[in-house]
Amino acid sequence: MGSRDKLLKTFTRKQLYIYFITNLLINAVVPYFGFDDRHAVSLFRGAHSMARFLIPMAIFLPFGITFDILKKYFTLLEKEGLAFMLPSHHSKLSFMLKLAGVNALATVIVVTGAMWIIHVSMPAGYSFEGTWLAIISGVIAGGLAVLFTWLPLYVVKKLPSA
Repeated sequence: MGSRDKLLKTFTRKQLYIYFITNLLINAVVPYFGFDDRHAVSLFRGAHSMARFLIPMAIFLPFGITFDILKKYFTLLEKEGLAFMLPSHHSKLSFMLKLAGVNALATVIVVTGAMWIIHVSMPAGYSFEGTWLAIISGVIAGGLAVLFTWLPLYVVKKLPSA
């Protein structure tokens, strides 16, 4: 195992813990206290719907984590004197923005599509228990945090070393 791989493994583990715990807690607590009536929460209707929390989370969480983890990792590699090669038509910033944008777009499409399918499948006027939706929101956020900590570093690991 090379020094780059060992550095990546240690860095990834530390970042996974940080992102997972903070996103799990924040994205469960904020919706929980954001619902006016926790016994009648809908997915899309009303001022306090679940979409109000899940859709922004599905955009900003993958974008923010992808961009932040890549920025930290590239800084770490430069500090350690380890080189990497980006595709010839990309600068570091454009590579980070493109990967973060693709991750955010794909996630918001999947989350919105899943919410729409659930919404269409439920009877008219059906509402959900807000406590469970807040827990589910936290679990989704924790899962996205793990995925988007690991995925960008996996992409960078596949880049050739200079």
